[in-house]
Amino acid sequence: MTTAKTPSARKPRQPKPVTVTAPEKCGTCDGSGETTTTVRVGRKRREIGATQTGLCPTCFGAGTA
Repeated sequence: MTTAKTPSARKPRQPKPVTVTAPEKCGTCDGSGETTTTVRVGRKRREIGATQTGLCPTCFGAGTA
């Protein structure tokens, strides 16, 4: 009597290498997450010689687009 052939085990596929790409920088704040604005005072909103920093309105402080 002949012996029955058993199917050979398949080799598992190797996963594809993961390529890590850096996220793009925000164009408004250049990746820092902060923007500077001039300080305005009074009813007529006149500008004084001071500036203040705040969160970037485009990326909300993340620094990425």
